[in-house]
Amino acid sequence: MRNLISSLALPALLSAAPAAADEDIQGWTGVVAQGAVKGDLYVWLEGQARFTDDIGQLGQFILRPAAGVRFAPDASAIAGYAYVQTRSSAGAITREHRPWQQVQFALVRNGAGKPVVTSRTRLEQRMVEGRNRTGWRLRQFVRAGVPISRSGVQAVVFSEGFFNLNSTDFGARSGVDQWRNFVGLGLPVGKKARLEPGYLNQRVFRPGEDRTNHVLNATLFVTL
Repeated sequence: MRNLISSLALPALLSAAPAAADEDIQGWTGVVAQGAVKGDLYVWLEGQARFTDDIGQLGQFILRPAAGVRFAPDASAIAGYAYVQTRSSAGAITREHRPWQQVQFALVRNGAGKPVVTSRTRLEQRMVEGRNRTGWRLRQFVRAGVPISRSGVQAVVFSEGFFNLNSTDFGARSGVDQWRNFVGLGLPVGKKARLEPGYLNQRVFRPGEDRTNHVLNATLFVTL
């Protein structure tokens, strides 16, 4: 398991290592409520607020509901819609409508049968107001959470790659779009919630200089 954690954390070190000229310090907050309700009906409810420009303004707001089916313990297939509003540093506002589909399941479980490593594959169709082309993007996410205390505190790492499947008139280029890597803690908050604060490194790949965002990230996860 130690080797697995090291392999997941390696991309974070690589993405944080060489300095990109364009950098920003940001603060991201979010709430994700998910779980099976009424049998195997699976629901996902998510809201995010991202503060950009050295945490000086609300740069992005996301609402992301979805529903689907739990087809095995710790495995689900869902589809949903995301509304994304982004404000640039110059004040311009972009609104995006994003249908999405996702499969999530446990890759590794511990001796008690609880997930230790989770995989999430998501496909998005990005539609930006005022633009004509729909951008197709694939996201692959892998998370590992290892208990480090008897109280349920976990060491958490995750890595997520974003891959554009086509180019668009709103600036998306076919190929690797960005990579996110996170290192932090999982803190139990009651019986059905946990808070995961930590550091997230976001590398956005662009023509010329890439962009690196250093993010203070905290997400509250609630089990329905």
